[in-house]
Amino acid sequence: MLTWENTWTEIADAGVRTAVLPIGATEQHGTNLPLLTDTLLAEVVAAAIARDLNAYLLPALPVGSSATHLSFPGTLSLRHETLAAVITDLVESLVATGFDRVALVSMHGGNYVVWSDLPGRLEQAHPGLRVAVLHLNRLWDEASRAAGILTDEMHSGECEASALAALRPDLVRPGAVDFPEPHKHLHGVPVTQTGFPQDVRQVSPLGALGEPSRGSKEKGERFWQAFLPLAIANIREQLS
Repeated sequence: MLTWENTWTEIADAGVRTAVLPIGATEQHGTNLPLLTDTLLAEVVAAAIARDLNAYLLPALPVGSSATHLSFPGTLSLRHETLAAVITDLVESLVATGFDRVALVSMHGGNYVVWSDLPGRLEQAHPGLRVAVLHLNRLWDEASRAAGILTDEMHSGECEASALAALRPDLVRPGAVDFPEPHKHLHGVPVTQTGFPQDVRQVSPLGALGEPSRGSKEKGERFWQAFLPLAIANIREQLS
């Protein structure tokens, strides 16, 4: 695996033509998880994929599309058009320097453009280019079940708290405030195209949409044991 800690000559000499781009977010995650949660998760998943593929791991994009969380201080957001433009510029930079396989790894569901027609448009604009996209929701649900996590979760719940606890327990604050069964509270609330509240604070005043207090390091370890192999296989299949 190569990273931005390498020199350009090391990257050139390695002959690597596959790159992995982690796409994160800086947004509220309730009272017990930090703003960097989605970015850290994306970095971990992208690194596992890059190691498996012996690819060039790009530095993570630390800000994504998080407008639904802008009622909470500290949250930063890019317009969907802006995020799409940034991803396009980065991919085209890679193409210009000889890369022809790119994996986009977002662990934030609000980064809609990653799962839009953007990858297809990039491939159409650059014949020979393959762009793979991590199928986040399906893999997340499958790994959650494998870890025995069955609570209703939309954001910063039991699974996300567990995933972070397994990686960086020092970042998980005590005293998590739960918001059980969040889907039951969406009646009459404006939602996005994916059914997520347009303003999370209108639904959950403290930000969580789930039960983070149920999270644990042990559950997180089981989650990662299931998720990482699924993620690697998912990207490998698309790039083969």
